[in-house]
Amino acid sequence: MNLDKASAAKSSAPLAPPEWTMTMHKESNQFTAEVKHRGVLMCRLSLARPEEDEAAARAKLADKARYWISDYLGRAAT
Repeated sequence: MNLDKASAAKSSAPLAPPEWTMTMHKESNQFTAEVKHRGVLMCRLSLARPEEDEAAARAKLADKARYWISDYLGRAAT
């Protein structure tokens, strides 16, 4: 799983297939994740919490990304 291995074991979100990746960037008090499928940008997610450290923000964004990917894959099949 290429989103955030540290939070995957604690998450209730469905695991993402290995071809999905997430990179995270911080700008001011906002963390932004880019979710990619085989290198193609599919979604951007953000979290505006200035008190969060990078690891906590990554875990929360990874959860949001897992749910987004699950929803996207469910829609693509129908």
